[in-house]
Amino acid sequence: MDGIVRLVPIRTFLTALAVAGLVAVSGCSSGPAGDSAVTQTAVASPTQRATSGPAPMTAKQAAVRYLAIVKPYNVALESLEQAVNGGQPIATLRTSAAKVAAANKTQISRLANTKWPAAVRTPIKELRAESLKAQPYWLEAAKAQTQDALIQQVLKAARHNGADAGNTIRRLLDLGKYDESDYS
Repeated sequence: MDGIVRLVPIRTFLTALAVAGLVAVSGCSSGPAGDSAVTQTAVASPTQRATSGPAPMTAKQAAVRYLAIVKPYNVALESLEQAVNGGQPIATLRTSAAKVAAANKTQISRLANTKWPAAVRTPIKELRAESLKAQPYWLEAAKAQTQDALIQQVLKAARHNGADAGNTIRRLLDLGKYDESDYS
């Protein structure tokens, strides 16, 4: 009976993580990733330099940057899923949830602080907004005292996975579909 009771929450959790991973981070599938891989350069007159920031990056640069930004979150999310599936103790699950929260916080900041090409600005803002809504739930999951409580917070976070925005970004940047196996 114990195994059956534990299996149902884990399946629910896995469903939530699959959705959260697919959307909230729907930028990580293939291609090189690394913050240093993209450099932003602007060719502007002295007058333009004084009044404007760096030029938006190209779509190719944006694709590399996007994957680099969302990768840590995807890795943390996959790690949390594996910890739950592996029947890890609540302390380990809280640590994993805290890593997801930290990665999400960094992702939110980096999405906001990047000069994106015009075509992806709106879905980037939408993804960032959903990630902001999910953040309190990730923080609560990191403090949960039981596996069930943690799973409930993860399910709440999954409601704000940004799937539509993430899928749009991936399509506009010509990225393949999100593949969870890239992060396990």
